[in-house]
Amino acid sequence: IGFETHPNGENVNYHEEDSKEIRLKVVYRSTTNFLNDYTANISIGGCFLSTQQPFKIGETIELSMILPTGQSINATSIVRWTSSDPSFPGVGVQFTVLSDRDKRLIQQILADRE
Repeated sequence: IGFETHPNGENVNYHEEDSKEIRLKVVYRSTTNFLNDYTANISIGGCFLSTQQPFKIGETIELSMILPTGQSINATSIVRWTSSDPSFPGVGVQFTVLSDRDKRLIQQILADRE
C-alpha cells in the first residue's frame, strides 16, 4: 500500500483494497490518438497506470486492459492521484464503471497471483 500527498496536504491511502503487482497492457484515447501504456499494479477498485501522459486529478479515462489471453477489461476510471516521482511516473485511477464480467476477470487475475 502506498501513500501520496494530495494538493490539500493530506497523505491519502490510494488503495483501499489489496493490490497486486500485475503488468497489463492498457490502451486508451488521448485527445489526438490512441496510446499504449501498462499497469504497475491492479486491484478490484483501480490500478496504477505507468504513463508519461500529463493527466489531471479528477480527469476521466476510458481504459482497455489487455489480458495475456487476449481478453480485455474495459473500465471507466477517474484519476485520483498523480505520481510526483520522476523514476516512477504515472497515475492512480479508481474504476467508476466496470461490468460484472470485467469484475470477475480482475478477481480471477488477482486470485491467480496469490
